[in-house]
Amino acid sequence: MTDKFIDRDYKKIEAETAYIKQQWHDIAYMDGERHTLDVYLPNEGQGPFPVIVDIYGGGLIFGDKSSHKLEPALRLLDKGYAVVSVDYSLIHQKDFPFQIYEIKAALRFLRAHADEYQLDMNRVALMGESSGAHLAVMTGVTASVDALQNPFMGDNNNQPETVNAIIAMYGPYEFDQFVDQFNESGVTPKYAETGTAESFEGQMFNQQAPKDVPQRVKMYSPKMYFNAEMPPILAFAGTADAVVPYQQTVNMINGAREFVSEDKAVLHLVEGTGHGPADYMSPEFTDKKAAFLAKWL
Repeated sequence: MTDKFIDRDYKKIEAETAYIKQQWHDIAYMDGERHTLDVYLPNEGQGPFPVIVDIYGGGLIFGDKSSHKLEPALRLLDKGYAVVSVDYSLIHQKDFPFQIYEIKAALRFLRAHADEYQLDMNRVALMGESSGAHLAVMTGVTASVDALQNPFMGDNNNQPETVNAIIAMYGPYEFDQFVDQFNESGVTPKYAETGTAESFEGQMFNQQAPKDVPQRVKMYSPKMYFNAEMPPILAFAGTADAVVPYQQTVNMINGAREFVSEDKAVLHLVEGTGHGPADYMSPEFTDKKAAFLAKWL
């Protein structure tokens, strides 16, 4: 066990971006704090480029755009994809699901300004890791059923917020099942407060244990919004993950397969792998992501 997740020291580690020839930073997608994004273009080829909008994790407790957590997405620049890193409000600033409204506002902004940044917003994917994966899946699937909307955030409410595909890495999707799933798999959770009001998942529910708020847990589960028109999802998880049980990704993909074909709900379960971007940015996994995007974008 280690210190509580919410008490961890946080210091941003910048992504390595010096090699990227065309990049823009701190573009405001709407008014307000933490409402900016960064854009990176491939060094080769001519735009407009298909787009990956990356959403960092951090339990909604901490995190920043263009940190080292962007590195898996940046590996796809060489495959011809533009990469956008979006900031959003942390949970002490805005209650969930405000973060979903922010990401949708960023998508609408990018569509309105696509020509300025050489972006093909007719071909766009969301990519997220950990809590960012949850945001990516929720943002993508709710747009396909017009749920969790606040179209008057920002100045581009005439633009669509739909996406063509989602890549989700080791995300939480069943917030009241952490303890039971860790027990089931024999994995000791990294944080002793897992499942309690003091856990990172508890912070999402206004400092309440998820099992004490079943209706809110249900409302913020992607399964509530899965439908036949949802974007294809490629999901990764590791069986040794001690932060988020891998079963959450397995169950999420199985739930998606109730509505779409297996080629639109793809799971890569990695034996012995834990939590964090370093284990999911190998050439093998980058190629799997690129193949998935090539199929659906």
